[in-house]
Amino acid sequence: MLPQMPRLNKHHQVLLEEGFTLVELLVVIAIIGILAAVGIPMYQGYVADVKARNAQNTLQSIAMEQKSYFNSNFCYYVTGSGDKAGEINTGLFESATEADGPIPITDNAYKFEIIGTASTSCADPKAGTFTATATHKTDATRIYSITNTLKKTGF
Repeated sequence: MLPQMPRLNKHHQVLLEEGFTLVELLVVIAIIGILAAVGIPMYQGYVADVKARNAQNTLQSIAMEQKSYFNSNFCYYVTGSGDKAGEINTGLFESATEADGPIPITDNAYKFEIIGTASTSCADPKAGTFTATATHKTDATRIYSITNTLKKTGF
């Protein structure tokens, strides 16, 4: 006669069922993949929106500083076209170095410039009017601007 196996209590059953099956692991990996496929583009969209808002806020700061500059100099500060963030930091915001100003010169998704029209009382690099522009460095369709009359475009 064969010896009879002892009955397993709940504690012993749990010990025998440790670990995960291959199917369970594959289901978990699939769920993580689906979440990543949805989450990463959403995150990238949020980051792009934040960078656009930062560019818009920077343009508003430039416009406010231009008003102060005009009160002192009776002209607006201009830089010409191109990526002039560092020049704006030192010339308009009077930072000690280009990197010390409020506009980041590294890791910035936008390039900033201030262009203007000359007047009889304002000599270069000053102007009677200005348009400050932020253009995305990789997507030229994303452009924001503000003028001396505080007219905003692209906001």
